[in-house]
Amino acid sequence: MTKLLILGANGQIAKLVIPMLANTDTQLNLTSLHARPEKSIKALDAVNEDALIKALTDIDIVYANIGAEGRQKSAANSIVNAMHHVGVKRLIWVATIGVHNELPNDKRSLWSNLLGTPDNENTYMGDQSAAVARIEQSALDYTIIRPNELIDDNIMQTLNVQTNRDEEIVGGPISRTSVAEFITQIILNPDSYVAESVAISEKLSK
Repeated sequence: MTKLLILGANGQIAKLVIPMLANTDTQLNLTSLHARPEKSIKALDAVNEDALIKALTDIDIVYANIGAEGRQKSAANSIVNAMHHVGVKRLIWVATIGVHNELPNDKRSLWSNLLGTPDNENTYMGDQSAAVARIEQSALDYTIIRPNELIDDNIMQTLNVQTNRDEEIVGGPISRTSVAEFITQIILNPDSYVAESVAISEKLSK
């Protein structure tokens, strides 16, 4: 049995991953900044290293989808440190597309006006980028997942998967359902995409 710790279980994508794992050999430990006892979600602040160390007892895989605006770098640092301390190696981290400055030119200026730039840690994009850099510099078996622009349509798409972190993103917007399925498959196949930063988008027909 795989023991999985989910950080950010209240999030929209994590809420889709949880039922996808329901009939698998996976024991779920659900946490979020805000507890939801009726959903078996316990309170856990992802920047609290001591609390993380306790939560990581007997865990095999950590799936972090925390969306902590302005605290991504701090959360990543605490999670990496706690995982190193306990000896848990496998981390699946969901980031924002653009953290490697891989957006196409026609979107780069628009996104930078809205979210900032990867080189400025005082912006949303810069904080996300710094968090990813901290994870990539760690000794963890990480997978960074960078979904393209998200849509709420409840559809399963054919995906375009790019493992070159510096390659310009191609493909269309991606449904949260498709992202959740991609994450689920990595959890079930933890040897896949190790030490890679993966961009996913809808595969467009030619």
